[in-house]
Parts: sequence; structure tokens; C-alpha cells
Amino acid sequence: MRHAMLALPLLLLACNTSNTVVPASVGGGPGQPGFQQVITNGWLNSKANVTDVREDTVSGDLKRVQVAVYSDQLNSQNFSYRFEWFDGNGMAVQGVAQAWQSRQIKPKETILLTAVAPSPKATQWQLKLLDTNHPLDQ
Repeated sequence: MRHAMLALPLLLLACNTSNTVVPASVGGGPGQPGFQQVITNGWLNSKANVTDVREDTVSGDLKRVQVAVYSDQLNSQNFSYRFEWFDGNGMAVQGVAQAWQSRQIKPKETILLTAVAPSPKATQWQLKLLDTNHPLDQ
């Protein structure tokens, strides 16, 4: 019994993680780069799974990214997300920390998450998805 009590917090901690989406190092063609997912929370992936990523440029020199997210669940689900931006050297762009945004996704629905780089220096992005039912400490 004692071992089961010790394992429960570890199991809950394992579910208490975010999934990350980044552009692939080799893109899928103009306007449709590939992407990679780092999935540390399988349950979150079933309720908010990235299916497509598109990038373009707006206002002449600002990168814009649009991410399609699909839910295979039978009930509406809630999740949170935020985009993080980095310069060409992989360093975080200072002063542009985005707050977590909450979204609801309906059963078998695809929604679009869109973000625009805060400055021309922000050339790389990362999307973090968080299970609203098991939020990380902020």
C-alpha cells in the first residue's frame, strides 16, 4: 500500500506536462513547413493534436504561423497554449512572453491557432500546449 501511495504523485506529475510543437529542420515546401511534436502527455495529444502548420510573412517582415489542432474526443475539451518566439540564434526574444491562452475544442473539430512574431528579430517559434485540467505551475 505504501508503494502505491508513493507512485500516485509520480503518476500525476507525469500527466502534468506540456506538449511542444516546433518547425521541422527541413520544411515541407514554400508556405508549408513540416513540424515536429514532442509529446509528453498522450491524453492531451488526443484532445488537442496538431495536424498542420503553415507559415508566411505579414507587414513585410513579421513571421506569422497558423497551427491546425484536432480533437478526436467525443466531448468538448479545454486546453491552453502559448507561442514562444526566438531569434535566428535560438535565443528568446526579450520582453515578449505571451500569457497562456485558453481554448475549447468541440468533438471531432479542427481549430486554428494563429500568432504573429512580435518583431522582425523573431524568426523561430515554438508552440506549447497544456492540459487545462492538469496545469503546470506558472
